[in-house]
Amino acid sequence: MKTDNKNIDAGKVAALRSAGWRTERIAAEMGITPEAVEEALRAHAEKPVREQKRKAEEEAKPEKIVCLSATELREIYEKAAAIGAREALKTFEQERKKEYSHRADKRLRNTKLLLRNYHMLKEHAENSVFGRTQMKESALDILESMMSIYNDEVIIQSIKNSATRTAIIVSHIETMFGLYYSYCDRSTNREIDLRRYNVVWDMYMAEDTLSAKEIAEKQNISKDSVYSDLRVGIERLTALIFGVDGLNVR
Repeated sequence: MKTDNKNIDAGKVAALRSAGWRTERIAAEMGITPEAVEEALRAHAEKPVREQKRKAEEEAKPEKIVCLSATELREIYEKAAAIGAREALKTFEQERKKEYSHRADKRLRNTKLLLRNYHMLKEHAENSVFGRTQMKESALDILESMMSIYNDEVIIQSIKNSATRTAIIVSHIETMFGLYYSYCDRSTNREIDLRRYNVVWDMYMAEDTLSAKEIAEKQNISKDSVYSDLRVGIERLTALIFGVDGLNVR
């Protein structure tokens, strides 16, 4: 028979008493003496009181006050300021890179848009019934204004609204194509770069443009190579048309 109260499950004893069991029955059930049952019940009843007292004592303890010297406070301030500055700079750099990437993507998209509409713009500039006026606006001014418009039709219409604007953009595209040819002609990979130039020319600029399949047959390359040449060629043209900043050129 157990006599060590430490090994007695006081919770079970209390549960049995709550169920209406008498002391002797609890003692027989748990193999302990009736005195041990009564002791376990008292301990179980006193436990919430002891816990409440302990919490009250903890809450009553005075708060510790840490005193820092002026030098220590200054060091803490300087460290906090340095950490804050580093985090601010990190955030700024992340936002700058995000904006840089966004502008590069937008310029690449706008280059493709101009190339797809080159013949229509050229015809519009040549056949416009409206006379051209003297404008202080440059090609780069017009191209920069395209960066804030996100609808392709609106971009093209904004150029077509002015015969002078249209002529400026068409002339700029043709001039940059000429520079691109000069670059390819002097390239250390002349054969490949001239092929890329011709692929882009046949796709967009030639009087009779060709499909990717027709270009592949003309250049004796696969259609995948045609699309690869277009991608690289248009990236390089974008750097020329919009300016090299804002685009990673291969």
